[in-house]
Amino acid sequence: MRLRLVHKLSLLMLSFALVAVLALGGFTAWNLRHGFGQYLAARDVVHLEAFRDLVEKKLAIPANPSVQSLSMHALLNELRGEPADAPPPSSDHPPPASGLAGLMPRPHPRPGRDAWPERLSVVGLDGQTLLGRGDAPASADPVDRPIRAGGVLVAWARLRQTDTIPGTESRFLRDQYVRILGTSVGLVLLALASAAWLARRWVRPLAAVAQTTGQLARGEFSARIERGQASAERTDEIGDVVVNINHMAESLQRLEQSRRRWLADISHELRTPLTVMQGDIEALCDGVRPLRAEAVQVLREEVLHLGKLVNDLHLLAMSDLQNLPCHFAPMNPAELLQKLVQRHAPRASAQGLALSLDLPGEPFQASWDATRMAQLCVNLLENSIRYTHAPGQIVLRLRRVGARAFIDVEDSAPGVDAHDMASLFEPLYRADRARTRALGGSGLGLAICEAIAHAHGGTVAASASSLGGLHVQVDLPLQPPETLLSQLPDPEKGARP
Repeated sequence: MRLRLVHKLSLLMLSFALVAVLALGGFTAWNLRHGFGQYLAARDVVHLEAFRDLVEKKLAIPANPSVQSLSMHALLNELRGEPADAPPPSSDHPPPASGLAGLMPRPHPRPGRDAWPERLSVVGLDGQTLLGRGDAPASADPVDRPIRAGGVLVAWARLRQTDTIPGTESRFLRDQYVRILGTSVGLVLLALASAAWLARRWVRPLAAVAQTTGQLARGEFSARIERGQASAERTDEIGDVVVNINHMAESLQRLEQSRRRWLADISHELRTPLTVMQGDIEALCDGVRPLRAEAVQVLREEVLHLGKLVNDLHLLAMSDLQNLPCHFAPMNPAELLQKLVQRHAPRASAQGLALSLDLPGEPFQASWDATRMAQLCVNLLENSIRYTHAPGQIVLRLRRVGARAFIDVEDSAPGVDAHDMASLFEPLYRADRARTRALGGSGLGLAICEAIAHAHGGTVAASASSLGGLHVQVDLPLQPPETLLSQLPDPEKGARP
């Protein structure tokens, strides 16, 4: 038989509660029995001493020359505050008593019952019983109090101890046991109900988590844990698990959508140059187009475009598997940017764009991979030159703040919608309304920029530019983190890809 988690939790909590209730109930019953017995023994001693005082008072009267002249029945009646010749009280109709008499136990007429007067006696110095029952069984540890007459010890007031609790006290103790047992049973039932309720409350969201994760394992990435289904509003660890499962499902759904879109975009990007090449080659084979240098040049350009696309895809695939291998060495970022601006300024000017460079007043050194950083900046400049409308402007800015460097590229209109900003660095993504495929490019440049920035321990982010276009900011540390330095390739094993 397979026990569900709710059953295990219920049995576990019930076991702890049952052990606690039984231990507490047993200890309480034992302590009550032991303490009540001590209380009765102490009460008997008080009565014994009161009896001894009464006997000494009687011996002080000249009419009572000895203990034998006294009557045990008269002494007990007087101790109860009753006439000396009064008959023993009936157990069914006991007379009212006050003061010490209310504390005094009364002889019980039924045989076999423990009665305090039957355990009381007066013993002479020679051990002979002078008053009371001499035929009662001896106690292993009797309580004796000296009886003096005129300051001289004449006898002992003796009380035989017993383990038997008298009838009235026994009924009281039995009633307490019944109450303890009833309370224990009630607590156990309450613990059972609480354990079942609490276990269900814990297991319900876990069952919803199990169901949802099973759907995710089957590829149903749209599955979510409803708030009412699993108490997602809980603030404890179970609530955190529910929230994290929903976030994981959303991430998996986005990844699956991105994977499908990427496959579709890759096939489209590869199919376009292949289609052009196929058409040109068929035209050459059919003799529609003569085999001239111009036709070969067109085929060469398409092959170069296809090769660049494949290399970019390979670079992104490598960045997903691990950080891009980089060769960190001291370099001057300002000199790198100056060379890039000089190279791209003529092309930008030919398209009606003003390319400017803003450098800090004091040059500084950074430990970067110069080749990777050049590729990053070239991609950013190519992106701005390709999509900025003429007349327009492009600003490349370098700043240093503490131990970090910032490279900013801003361009003029057109801009990018706010909801497209977060997706600009996804592979093969384009904001189609402003930056279409008709303008060229594979849609991998910004994704490669992000991979290079991460390989240097930095970040890249996009926002709206004050010039009306796009603002891309690269945040890089001047020194690469130690974790990246530990991943440097071994030069003896070959160059990086």
